[in-house]
Amino acid sequence: CVSVDLPGGMTVLVSKEKDKDGKYSLEATVDKLELKGTSDKNNGSGTLEGEKTDKSKVKLTIADDLSQTKFEIFKEDGKTLVSKKVTLKDKSSTEEKFNEKGETSEKTIVRANGTRLEYTDIKSDGSGKAKEVLKDFTLEGTLAADGKTTLKVTEGTVVLSKNILKSGEITVALDDSDTTQATKKTGKWDSKTST
Repeated sequence: CVSVDLPGGMTVLVSKEKDKDGKYSLEATVDKLELKGTSDKNNGSGTLEGEKTDKSKVKLTIADDLSQTKFEIFKEDGKTLVSKKVTLKDKSSTEEKFNEKGETSEKTIVRANGTRLEYTDIKSDGSGKAKEVLKDFTLEGTLAADGKTTLKVTEGTVVLSKNILKSGEITVALDDSDTTQATKKTGKWDSKTST
């Protein structure tokens, strides 16, 4: 077997020879669970499957160019998603957990730089709580049904809001409830220069 490293810190073992059906055998161990599969290619790409002790099904899909892995856990029926994690080569990832109806209930986006955007308590309309974990501090806020994330930091009378639209566009707003003009803080965001 040949060992191939994958995004997400996983490793897949690929057989050196094709089997009787002309396929390469794939094996991987993820969270102490053994997954097996076959592929037309010998580079480590393909689909591996396994079953947990609670009879839930696990599927690992590795992109043809090894640029991403998709790790999915299904209920016993093999169709209803419980969770899904997509990891890219740059170590960024998106992990989703699903409720009984198959709707997203939690979502965590980890960027290549290690910062995280976490969505929890997501309701059927798409709204919920939001939290951004940066290197030295955490911003908390909300996820609106239209996909807009609003994160806020309050210091005295000043509220700094970071808004992330569904498109990924980021804007920042500064609001000060101080009524004295001489001490009131102001700021304006220029999306062209991101300043």
